[in-house]
Amino acid sequence: MKKKYTVLYIVLLCSLLIVGACSNRNIVTNAAEEKDEESLGSKYGFTFLDLSADTNEMKEALKVTYDEKKDKTEAMYENKIDGYYLHGNAAMEKLDEIFEELELDPEMDDTDMIKKASEAFEINDYKSLKLDVKYKGFDTKKLKMTK
Repeated sequence: MKKKYTVLYIVLLCSLLIVGACSNRNIVTNAAEEKDEESLGSKYGFTFLDLSADTNEMKEALKVTYDEKKDKTEAMYENKIDGYYLHGNAAMEKLDEIFEELELDPEMDDTDMIKKASEAFEINDYKSLKLDVKYKGFDTKKLKMTK
């Protein structure tokens, strides 16, 4: 009898993990209205940005993901230092403020790009910073800087 409950418990737990992993919490719902007026990448100059920064005290102290596609935009902003864990619309509001001052260019030097990103995200005391950026019409730039 206990074996049946154990198996049932394991199946239930696995089901919850699968459903939780497939959530839509990173989808930005208010970006749909803006999409009609603009083409991909026209607002910030890039369609994908993934940033991860480690400090001496903390691994992944800052984690940012922005992914703009024709049918949806996903955004995630997690800053463990300041206690921000934002997803979807809330993350997009925060990222919009940061992206307005973040002036990245596909022709920019790699070191300058890392410097601009660290300044815009206010993470100057990083131990390592990883930045992936995809511009429309260009290959994805994968950069990593370690101090």
